[in-house]
Amino acid sequence: MKRPKTKKIISTFFILAMAGTVFTACSKDDDPADAKANMKFTITVNGADSNDQVDFLVSAGNHDASQYGSPVWKKNGADQGNVNAVPLAIGDFTGNTKTYVFETVKPFNFSSLHVAVSNFDGAPISVSYKAEIGGSVETDENKTYAAGQTFIRDYSYVAK
Repeated sequence: MKRPKTKKIISTFFILAMAGTVFTACSKDDDPADAKANMKFTITVNGADSNDQVDFLVSAGNHDASQYGSPVWKKNGADQGNVNAVPLAIGDFTGNTKTYVFETVKPFNFSSLHVAVSNFDGAPISVSYKAEIGGSVETDENKTYAAGQTFIRDYSYVAK
């Protein structure tokens, strides 16, 4: 006969615990602000040749997908149209231009930077990239890759 009373106590305790969790977890103060910031990426590559692989991809967006259908990026001051992601490849660094500056045309909630470098042969490749989010430097890397070295990394950023 004690079993139903024990079940009732456990059920009551469980219901109170669930109610407490719901009321404390749903506080309006806990919700993150919909912060937006301007994003800026500066990328420089020296020493790369057509036998190497160098890929960068910058992207930005908003939680409400409002980046679609309007300009997002300027590359070296030139509007890149209605795309939220802009790639760079080896051909972008084997000509006269070695440095690219990407800037968002308006503030965004988040952004990312993809970096992939493979020096298959030849001279070292020097790579530098800097990410500034809302005017604050988040990433600032300067690296050199010898023949036979590969580096791949993805960075993600959120406006504060």
